[in-house]
Amino acid sequence: MPPELPALVAHHCRRINAYLARAQHLQILHGDDMRQWQRLVLYALTDALAHNHLLVGTLAAYLQRQDLPPDLLRRYLQSPDPDRYITREAVEHLDGLTGAVPEEAAEPVWTAIGRRIARDGS
Repeated sequence: MPPELPALVAHHCRRINAYLARAQHLQILHGDDMRQWQRLVLYALTDALAHNHLLVGTLAAYLQRQDLPPDLLRRYLQSPDPDRYITREAVEHLDGLTGAVPEEAAEPVWTAIGRRIARDGS
């Protein structure tokens, strides 16, 4: 297994867990202000969701590049539509993780983050 894949999972799991912990902690900070709590808890939860979606999409894009049969990828994703997860950002993230050279003059943000994960191991 390429070491970049467990590093990718570890990186995003840390980020997801931090957002989830923040969502839990907001009750203590803003429990007396419902409007503030609901705003901040939804920000934290959607940030966690975005990282989870990017992680799943990046792994799915990797498997797709490894020629995993499409029916098996759909089964692993528990979705009839892998493109739901394999977004442009996920592909850019995978490119950075695998050291691909971006086609654009300015390197996309998720490509740079993928490179950092591959370099640092998390």
